[in-house]
Amino acid sequence: MKKKNIFVGIDLGTTNSLVSYIHDGKPQIIPNERGERSTPSVVSIKNNGEILVGEMAKTQAVLNSDNTVSNVKLSMGKDVKYNIIDKEFTPVDISILILKNLKENAEKYLNTKIIDTVITVPAYFDDNQRTATQKAAELAGLNVLKLLNEPTAAALSFGFNKKEESRLLTVDLGGGTLDITLMEYKDKKFTVKGIGGSTSIGGNNFDKAIIDFVLEEFKSMHSFDISQDKIAYQQLVIHAEKAKKDLSSANETKIMIPYITIREEGPIHLNISLDLNKFNNLIKTTLGEIEACINDTFEQSGIDKDWVDSIILAGGATRVPAVETIVNSIIKNKNNKNTKKGKPENVNDSLIKRDINPDEAVCLGAGILAGIFEGSIPDMEFCDITSRELGVEDDEGKMVVIIPKGTSYPLSVTHLFTTTQENQDEVIIHVLQDGDNTGNIKDSDQKMVSLGKFHLKVAPDKKEGEPNIDVTFTINMNGILKVSAIDLDSGQAGEIIIRDKQK
Repeated sequence: MKKKNIFVGIDLGTTNSLVSYIHDGKPQIIPNERGERSTPSVVSIKNNGEILVGEMAKTQAVLNSDNTVSNVKLSMGKDVKYNIIDKEFTPVDISILILKNLKENAEKYLNTKIIDTVITVPAYFDDNQRTATQKAAELAGLNVLKLLNEPTAAALSFGFNKKEESRLLTVDLGGGTLDITLMEYKDKKFTVKGIGGSTSIGGNNFDKAIIDFVLEEFKSMHSFDISQDKIAYQQLVIHAEKAKKDLSSANETKIMIPYITIREEGPIHLNISLDLNKFNNLIKTTLGEIEACINDTFEQSGIDKDWVDSIILAGGATRVPAVETIVNSIIKNKNNKNTKKGKPENVNDSLIKRDINPDEAVCLGAGILAGIFEGSIPDMEFCDITSRELGVEDDEGKMVVIIPKGTSYPLSVTHLFTTTQENQDEVIIHVLQDGDNTGNIKDSDQKMVSLGKFHLKVAPDKKEGEPNIDVTFTINMNGILKVSAIDLDSGQAGEIIIRDKQK
């Protein structure tokens, strides 16, 4: 008898990664080789060539910083290189090592070969970042059934086996990314209504704030900069993260590191108190950025805040009390103005859904979708939307929007273009994202990004404006873009699938 194929869901996170699958009709987290439910997304290579992934790599990240890579997710789809022991690695290369480790641990636990997977990505990931993620998975020996937006995955874990309709605000704050998604759950279908976020906001910002605070306090007391001592700084990084977690359930914590360094006068101990109020003040700027992102998401989607009836917090950084306070206050302040709807002032007390572990919600949602593909659980529908505007550059350097932000996909859109010069024998199809019709690609203050370009031969001996050129933008179910063009007169055609630019 042939053994059943098992599909898994993977949350490839900035700081930690998790794997899940369906067992007895429910999503379950697969523990790693250490028995832990999550694996640090850290890779280190020793001088002898041995590759460390996970906790062993994390514990010596500062001591062996030159040969260790953390937070690689933030560099996906970018032209970044890591030089490790005379060898060059790209973010895709590092992600392959993490994914191989996750795959091998899952195979050992389930005692079967793992091929098919659903992998989550931030909803705000652009096309290069999505393609880089898929490329890494494929090179790690995985078949990506779908790249699932992280907030949608978190909502799926919330909606699993539920019958009631919901209008959801999902705030997914991981180690290095923030995703805000507005979506509706009705008749087993998730429909995304709005997307916002940032790829530069996350729990790492909170850790950094604590680290900077301790460095300054210690320097003022002992006239010594801990960051100059790799061993001392490694300990501080570990204890800062622990202090952040302590303040998620306590009003005060102590950062205590005996014998953190030794000076001429003898050993020096670190003992600094940090209370919740001080911590909130340290992270005030980041909290303001989170609040702005949430407000912008409502504004850009055209949805009123009192539309929300459920709030899902995903990602370990949402355990920080001030994050929940911000989310609550945004919705509560709006709802309190709508007294005609008869909503009490404490309407928010029941909005945040706490029956889901925020550290695991995204991975469990990925496992549920993997189970749908596998046939283990009933089907659910999804309707995602684009997080960026997509278009082409015209002859004046301006962007012509083909697919507006907030457009549902998968889809295919075709626009007709022509030439701007006499006897023009080719056109350049330059694909752009995240701009507007008034911008110019040559202006440094514009936010347009080049995704790629290709040359298309057109029928020669044509007057200006005579050629008919169809340009088609196609976005597949994973949110990956393909742009094709054809000269309707000559039949000449060309296309580009936007791949990440790392070679």
